[in-house]
Amino acid sequence: MAWTSPKTWSSEPLTSSDLNTYIRDNQDHLKDRLDNQASAILTGSAALSTGSEAFVDIDDKLSISLTTHGGDVLVGFTGTIKSSLEFRPVYINLAVDGVHYFADDGIVRTMIGSGGYKNQPLPLCFVVLVTGLDAGAHNFKLRWKTQRANIVSIEITSLHPQFWAKEL
Repeated sequence: MAWTSPKTWSSEPLTSSDLNTYIRDNQDHLKDRLDNQASAILTGSAALSTGSEAFVDIDDKLSISLTTHGGDVLVGFTGTIKSSLEFRPVYINLAVDGVHYFADDGIVRTMIGSGGYKNQPLPLCFVVLVTGLDAGAHNFKLRWKTQRANIVSIEITSLHPQFWAKEL
């Protein structure tokens, strides 16, 4: 439902049609924006992994579509990730409509395998505010990369990563 600019009354009666248009319908429009969200919870029989040194999609299931009203979108992820080698970073980025939202090394870089935590699963959580989107359908996809012969993985067999987007 679209927003209708409020009417300025002057010497005319207020009708039920006016109330429906300017009060009920506009409140429905505001509520629709609050309810506008999309999410994905990942499960499977084997961990996801990559050794790529260029950003690649984490998984097709970590791709969500959201039709927005033109507002900012808050995007978040929480999951458990590990690194096969010590002192090797993993980078996480977000693609919005097929384009990296951050053109450099992404949203997050973490040294998951540092301090003797090689092959130890550790939590990873972030949120990012996506601004400047036009009203319409948008696709959000998580991407990742690592460096120097490292293999990073996300546990999905007994733990279940969550990826979500909500229009503000």
